[in-house]
Amino acid sequence: MDMQEGRERRQHPRAMVSWPVIIKSTRGFMSGETKDVSYGGAFIRCREPLKPKEVLEVSISVSLLCPRVQVTAEVMWSNSSAPDDELTPRGMGIRFTNIAGTDQELISALVADRLQRESLDPSEISSTV
Repeated sequence: MDMQEGRERRQHPRAMVSWPVIIKSTRGFMSGETKDVSYGGAFIRCREPLKPKEVLEVSISVSLLCPRVQVTAEVMWSNSSAPDDELTPRGMGIRFTNIAGTDQELISALVADRLQRESLDPSEISSTV
């Protein structure tokens, strides 16, 4: 969210998903977890978020049944001074800058499915599972 203007700047809807990630940057490797994902980016919860404008390679494990999704991304913002709790998880918002077409399609399909499930009435979910 753009704090100065109080408006949402995201271009794509985000789905709440927790997918393990491995991040490769100039600092080396670190692990993290997505908290939300969209067609164009994600929020990654991690102990030591990178600084804005840093470029990183992210390997996302979207499912045990699929190979990892490989993405090049840019850090758009980070909250390295956050307390790292459930209300304010420490992490960084990333924008995908390079992703294979098949990986993009997979993320898009999984996000769309999750968003559809999130919008269903709880009684509808139990009947569709």
